[in-house]
Amino acid sequence: MEAKLKNCQQCGKLFMARPREKICPACQDAEREMEPTVVNYVRDHPKCKVQDVLEGTGAPESLVRRLIREGRFEQLGVAFGYPCKKCGKEIYSGQYCENCLKDMQDGLHSVQTNITKNAEAARGHGMYSKDLQQQKK
Repeated sequence: MEAKLKNCQQCGKLFMARPREKICPACQDAEREMEPTVVNYVRDHPKCKVQDVLEGTGAPESLVRRLIREGRFEQLGVAFGYPCKKCGKEIYSGQYCENCLKDMQDGLHSVQTNITKNAEAARGHGMYSKDLQQQKK
């Protein structure tokens, strides 16, 4: 995989980023060091909101959101809600709610079915053409 020159989304410095990397190695290290502080804060303040975590720890919002998506706080009995990427419904893990996941799976299944039908029709049409050619001879 090819690295590209990018600006870090947290500190703004240029760095060579692999695909899906958004922050530089120094900021990644800082986030890893900050994770226990965030987790401990949430454990000690189970009724807190995301804004409370940000203010109480000084952690970047991207770190807190990532930890929420990964389900790190569920182990502590704390469930932070955040919006589904597709419909905005409140969810507690992953990126999409169950309904949106099902809709996407149904859509993929429909596309797959159409591709299969079209391929079969094309094969059938080709066979029909060959039969006509043989009949003409």
